[in-house]
Parts: sequence; structure tokens; C-alpha cells
Amino acid sequence: MEFRSPRRAFTLVELLVVIAIIGILVALLLPAVQQARESARRSQCMNQMRQLTVAMMGYESSYKKLPAGWTTHGTLWSAAILPQLEQSAIFNTLLFQENGQGNWDAVGPNRLATETEFSVFRCPTMPIPLHMNYNGITERYPASYRAVGANDVSSDDSSTRPIAGTKSFEFKELNGLFYGCSEVKFRDIGDGLSNTFMFGESRTDPEFVKDSQGMDFWIIGSPQADPCNCNGGTGGTEFSEAVGSTLVKVNEQVRNPSTNGYLMEVSFASYHVGGAMFGVADGSVHFISENVDLKAYQAMGSRLGGEKNTLQY
Repeated sequence: MEFRSPRRAFTLVELLVVIAIIGILVALLLPAVQQARESARRSQCMNQMRQLTVAMMGYESSYKKLPAGWTTHGTLWSAAILPQLEQSAIFNTLLFQENGQGNWDAVGPNRLATETEFSVFRCPTMPIPLHMNYNGITERYPASYRAVGANDVSSDDSSTRPIAGTKSFEFKELNGLFYGCSEVKFRDIGDGLSNTFMFGESRTDPEFVKDSQGMDFWIIGSPQADPCNCNGGTGGTEFSEAVGSTLVKVNEQVRNPSTNGYLMEVSFASYHVGGAMFGVADGSVHFISENVDLKAYQAMGSRLGGEKNTLQY
């Protein structure tokens, strides 16, 4: 008669030890996996901003000027470059009229364009929904990138400027590349294309509100900017939906929660750690540290010549 030794199984203690080891390994590997994923998202974000800078350069080459940051109709710069982004079909549906379906919040082709998913305008790191019900547009598409309008603007409206001596996006003439009814040409850039920001990344979150200011940034058209008359007087608001200011440092919205809400709204920030992406007028894209020298950063937000500081990438 053959005797066999009983088959040995894992004891409960051994099983718990194995599970603990697996847990430790997962805990060690997870940050590396997350870092790799964020690195890929960051690269995609940079590539998308590069597409925008190339499209804008193509626009300037065709029309010998850059598009307005926004028009009296509330049409934003992002609508103007749709053909350069191979989106002529959508651009050709837009109605540039001040009534009926020409309104951005009216049912029709204009509102449909503001609800269309254009991935080139959205950084993959941004964690908010693809569509949001906002300002009468039920499926509005949030944007990650805004044009640079100035380096000395602290709010949308002159009546709400939190810093004395600064400007608002209501002003008729600003020192950036994009503002109300602007027609800046590359030859107007006194600092040179490589020393002037074209776009900056924004930490979009319409549900975050500070001092009654929501961090809402959008594409194509704006119902609230629509009444703008582009003469420096009152009319329209929320121009920061399309453009921003380099008045305060990158990511100040995150680094300093006590920052005034108006400054948060007009400033540039991102969901990346340590800084944000910026597109330059020469077509290049750079990740700008949140520890950037403020004077150099402010100089990059202006198209005027004579600033003493330029960024070292």
C-alpha cells in the first residue's frame, strides 16, 4: 500500500504576507505609472498648443494680421483660426449677426459650435467634464488655452480692478497680442516674436468661484462678451473667457489661495505640477515654471519693445 503525504496549502498567515507584499509593490509602482501617464498627457498638451501657434501663424500669413481677441459680436480668436485647424466646415456655419441664431446662446449653428468637442483646445490633464451648462449654453465646451492679452490687466471691467494703476480688458488699446477688436501684426511686435507670448494655459474650473469670479474659459463665442463696443467704454464683460494677463506669476491661483479672485480669473495656471505651457509668437512652445522671474514673465506678455528682461528657457 502506497502512502502519500498530505498536499500542503498556503496557511492564512502566508496568504496575508503575500497580499501585503503585493500591496507594497503596487504602492511603489503606482506613482511611477501615474508619472508616466502625466508625462504623456503633458507632451500631448504641448503638441496641441503647438498646433494652435502654427495655426495662428498661418492666419497672420494669410491676413497680414492676427485675429481679434474678441469682436463686438462676441466672436473669439478660437473661432477665427478654425479654418487653419482644418475645421472650415464648422467655421462656415457660423452666423456673424447680432440677433436670432447669431446669438451664441440661441439654438442654432453658433451655439452648436461652442458645444463641439475640439480636442486641440483642451489639455488632457484637465479633470473637469467635457461639457458644462453655462451662460445659456447647455453643452458648452471648456478650453484649457487662452490668448495673451496684456501684462498689466487685473480684471475684466474697469470698475473691479483690484490693483491701482492696472488696466482691465475693457480698455481699447492693450499691450498684448489679443484684445477687443485688435488687429496686431507681427511687425508690431517690438520685442521680436521669440520674446512674446501668444497663448497660455489656464486652470479651467467654472465651479470654482472666488470673489464672485468663476474660472470659466471657453471657445468660439461668448454671450457675455457680445455687447462689447470695443471703444474703451462699458459694454460686455467676461473677456477673460478668451484671454489672460501675465500680471501675476504662473499658478498663483494654486500657490496662493488668498489671491484676489479677479487676479485668479485673468492669470494663467494649469493642472500640471510646477508650471504651465505657453506658446510663443515664433511658433515654439515652452513649459514655464511657476517660480519664473516675474519681470521677465511680464515682459513676455507684452508686444512692446524695451523690456529689459527676457525668459531663459
